Amino acid sequence: MPQSHNKTNGPRYIVAVVLGDMSVFLAFVILGEAEHGITLVQALFGTALPFAIVWFASSPGLGAYRSSTLYNPRTTAWKIPLIWLLCGVVALFARALLTDSHFILTFAIVAIAVQGVLLVSWRGVFMMVTHWLSRP
Repeated sequence: MPQSHNKTNGPRYIVAVVLGDMSVFLAFVILGEAEHGITLVQALFGTALPFAIVWFASSPGLGAYRSSTLYNPRTTAWKIPLIWLLCGVVALFARALLTDSHFILTFAIVAIAVQGVLLVSWRGVFMMVTHWLSRP
């Protein structure tokens, strides 16, 4: 690991990434709520919760919070989408079971694509900010 990231390996940076990841799921349901006219409670429990539970239960073991993923743009560019795809598909099926609804392909595509873009974008912002903070 490069010397410049020694200051950015602390628990507060992991907490920041977790909060940022959580905000991705919240942003997705807030956008969906506005677009589809469902209540925020329905959106939080029916959509955000399954995605968040699967992501936070699985992604750390798959490497989403390793230093090599947090601070290396190339690693982030392939690893986060791959981890998200795996977690997102599991979450979609969990959501269908939890909400007692059918698997809807168009929702699945939009959910995977939008949240994937948001996760990668957020992680890119995180890398830029921590790089800026680690400069002497």
